Amino acid sequence: MKRTLLIMSALGAVAVANAQPTTFIDLGTINSISNVYSVADLSVTATVNGGTTTWYRFNLAQATSPSGVFFDIDLFATGTTGQLDTEIGVYDNLGNMIANDDDDGHSLRSALTFGNTTPRTMPPDPFGFTNGLAANGRDGNLGVGTYWLAVNLFDTSYGASNWAVTAGGTAQGTTQINFRTDAVPEPATMAVLGLGLAAMARRRRK
Repeated sequence: MKRTLLIMSALGAVAVANAQPTTFIDLGTINSISNVYSVADLSVTATVNGGTTTWYRFNLAQATSPSGVFFDIDLFATGTTGQLDTEIGVYDNLGNMIANDDDDGHSLRSALTFGNTTPRTMPPDPFGFTNGLAANGRDGNLGVGTYWLAVNLFDTSYGASNWAVTAGGTAQGTTQINFRTDAVPEPATMAVLGLGLAAMARRRRK
């Protein structure tokens, strides 16, 4: 009986340790839409509340590398919110933290940069806040797979494993999250896109 209880307890501990965030926004696979760095390939507006973590899940179909593909995330001011002091962290699909940042973006906003080490300069902030650091792959590399982005306010604690994020801050507002990459869709994806465009063209001719 004791042995059974111990086994059940161990299984329960594993289940808790590996529990993914239950509430999140799925962004799907992020690929390059524009070859102009200042034009984000995907932008989303995040509502940030002190003490609450907003999670985003996304996929990468191509790995980054020091001389190849880059993948960057930066936060911009938006609306009339003013100056939010953000923090962000990226976790792999097993809940291990890959990187986190406080103030590498514009002013007190955050940015993470992966892959290609050639410096890339973020466009000016629309509110005139001080430019952040140039993106240069300083946060390492990301392989093909599923990742999780946690968006918070200062002072947030990012644990090393199990998606362990303890959100800090007391402010609330919105921020724009920009994803920039030169990863291109896989050939199969391109074929599907081509078929969709062809179908649209046929409908227009009719």
